[in-house]
Amino acid sequence: MLSQIPDIATGVVSLFVSGRLSANDYRDTLLPQIEQYRETYGRVCLYIEADVLLEGWDIASLTGTEQVTFPEFDALAFVGGPDWVGNAVNLLSPFMQGEIAWFALENKQDAIAWIAKKD
Repeated sequence: MLSQIPDIATGVVSLFVSGRLSANDYRDTLLPQIEQYRETYGRVCLYIEADVLLEGWDIASLTGTEQVTFPEFDALAFVGGPDWVGNAVNLLSPFMQGEIAWFALENKQDAIAWIAKKD
């Protein structure tokens, strides 16, 4: 599940994730937000907060006709999630086109300050 939360800073797409994400989450929630913010602000900064129930993407979203490809963004602050999330973000960050950082949930305010500076 991917849902919008109140913006943590002006011009920052702010989302909450939990459970298993699907192609519908990507297509119906993430993409429209990114397109709207790029149009309005000229850049895309993302704040994504996860709970410990985050499982990742549904396999059908990563292969086949429902394939998910992450759109261009300028910066992404990923907060919380299960233990593996921080490792995954750190592992994938060199391959992403924008700046990306992971913060433990107890460092949420640091994440907000970091992403707010990117706008």
